[in-house]
Amino acid sequence: MNHTLIILLTTLATLAIAVWSVVDLGQGAAQRRQLAARSALAEVERRANSPMARFDVMLRRTDLGKKIEQRLARAGVKVRVATFVLLMAAVSIIAVIFVWRTLAPIFGIAALIGVGLGFFAYLKRQEERRKEAFTAQLPELARVLSNATSAGLALPTAVDMAADELDDPAGTELRRAARSMQLGQPFEAAIGDLRERMPSREIGVLISTLLVASRSGGALVTALRSISETLESRKETRREVRTILGETTATAWALLTMGIGSLFLINMLQPGAVRRMTESLPGLAVLGIGLSLFVIGFIAVRRATKIDF
Repeated sequence: MNHTLIILLTTLATLAIAVWSVVDLGQGAAQRRQLAARSALAEVERRANSPMARFDVMLRRTDLGKKIEQRLARAGVKVRVATFVLLMAAVSIIAVIFVWRTLAPIFGIAALIGVGLGFFAYLKRQEERRKEAFTAQLPELARVLSNATSAGLALPTAVDMAADELDDPAGTELRRAARSMQLGQPFEAAIGDLRERMPSREIGVLISTLLVASRSGGALVTALRSISETLESRKETRREVRTILGETTATAWALLTMGIGSLFLINMLQPGAVRRMTESLPGLAVLGIGLSLFVIGFIAVRRATKIDF
């Protein structure tokens, strides 16, 4: 009897200790989560109050800052507006100082303009690449939407599902549109914003089909499958054209590089020659005509190889 009582008391004590341990463990985990949330919130507040963050907010409130922010988003470049502007300013200063001292002051000013044009040309190139990548995903997007709608899903739900199925950039853009619709934006407005962010003929045809189907219905599944086959054919055509024109495009950039590089070559063979040429009117005329011919050749080649699909 005494042994039974001892075993019973020991079991109850063990259970009590186990329950106390579980409760204490739960309280400790809750405290750790609270501390982590506080530290994360403190980190967010610290970053939001940093000079770079305040400068970024100030820039994004201006018209130029809003345009840069939109272009960064379209290009898929994940940097702050302030970071982009400061990096462009730093590279401009370095280029101006280097070219000013190496060649001539007038080319320092040209370098300042060239750096600005180069940064925005990079953004434009990234926008084009992202748009091309999105266009290449359109056949798969049309197939996913066709399968979803044939299964009886509504268009907003089909767009949300396609956002999970596809990689970037289509997945990111569709996820943004789906989030806008979840926040109350109409389907037509969300898809219209997508067309503005990714303007192209193929995207316009697909989005127009979705808009017509959302307004008046129709054989959406059949239309999407037909669009998918057509887009697949156009993707192969675009790939062949880019392959054919790749060498010509490289020639255009080589032509422009030769024009700029010739100035440094002349200055290296005869130090100070470019500076002395800029100090006289005939020298400026020769430099202007020479560089203008290189630029005209570059533009002419780019225009000749630019094909509107």
